[in-house]
Amino acid sequence: MDIQKVLNNSAVVTRGSPVERQQPVVGSDESGLTVVREENSSEQQISNLARQLAAAVERAAVRDAKLSRSELAALASKINDKLSGGSYAFSKTSYDAFLPDTDDAELLERARQATAFANGKGANPFAGLSTDQLSLIAYDEGGDFTVNERRAASFELSGQRAAWSVYIVQKMDIERQQSGRTDQGIHEIIDYYRTLPSIEEAQIPGNWEVDFMMLLNRQEVEWPEFKTSLVDIMANDWGKREQPSKAHEDVTFDRGSVQDKSL
Repeated sequence: MDIQKVLNNSAVVTRGSPVERQQPVVGSDESGLTVVREENSSEQQISNLARQLAAAVERAAVRDAKLSRSELAALASKINDKLSGGSYAFSKTSYDAFLPDTDDAELLERARQATAFANGKGANPFAGLSTDQLSLIAYDEGGDFTVNERRAASFELSGQRAAWSVYIVQKMDIERQQSGRTDQGIHEIIDYYRTLPSIEEAQIPGNWEVDFMMLLNRQEVEWPEFKTSLVDIMANDWGKREQPSKAHEDVTFDRGSVQDKSL
């Protein structure tokens, strides 16, 4: 995973007390990463989140190199249970009470906001981050993010993946009605899956790329059966997680919701 790509959308701040700081100047460095400079200092320092993401990128690279696809899938299942399954429910009280061992107000506030979100009482602190960033946070086991922060990232990631799934099914339905085939949609699915982080790609059952390539070679595709099969593949674990409260049910994804929206 490209560290610069992950960091590009991360907030950047400088250190120092409010008294010591001069009026900040917002700009970009040569790589395009947004930075905030102090007028009386040439030092550029990235934010807590950017630092955490950079460290998570390194841990993910080590993890992905060490584990096989099946081992990544097993780890993902364990993590998903920790963030939204029975394991989470069992330890929820301790997760809600936990705060990072730090005096950094930014980190403490984000942890509190994630816990509030987990209890349906606030906004998701990671809303709007990219899927790559969200995946890093959700599946990172390095300890930089609290369980409730990772849970919040997981829900945002799930919602974004679910929205894409609805989009592609609708697009393919239109393509089928216009041309009788779904080649463009299948190619787009293949391209999309190829860009998934390894730990997410590992959760797609079977040899999905071969399956989709075989579909491309078929002259006709029985749409109702194919559509159901496609939804089964894409749904996987995306969105099938216990919601923090009914206020967040709009990101729930299941076969019925996709079929209804794509008709």
